[in-house]
Amino acid sequence: STDTTGLRAPTVTNMRFIWGTGATTDGSAGDGTQRILVEITWDEAVTVAGSPQIVVDNGDQSGGGYGDHTLTYTASGSTANRKRFIATSRGLGNADVLTIGGTNLALNSGTISDTVRGGTSQAASLVLSGLTAVTHTVTF
Repeated sequence: STDTTGLRAPTVTNMRFIWGTGATTDGSAGDGTQRILVEITWDEAVTVAGSPQIVVDNGDQSGGGYGDHTLTYTASGSTANRKRFIATSRGLGNADVLTIGGTNLALNSGTISDTVRGGTSQAASLVLSGLTAVTHTVTF
């Protein structure tokens, strides 16, 4: 999209599940907690202020009664156009299917924007343009 300055909003090009430092590939931290880490990529550099969040839907296939997970932006591991969101939880079951999509992003009183010379900014798109939701099956 374009505003009156001609600045185009950064667009989400990819979302993926990854696991944090100290966690095994299945997300288990070895002490009964699991770190859920999601990385979102825009097509250009974005600036984050505050604590934007992403909700990861949990299908609860394990039957453990586990609900959705809210992950918060973390500067650790983030780059100019890739931003990471993390949560630590004891609420994951083996075989649970986790799902993320563009509508799961919430600014939570923060901002994600593109800034150019002169201080003009355009809010980054929080929609997965042309991409489908991403899923991950939890295995312990």
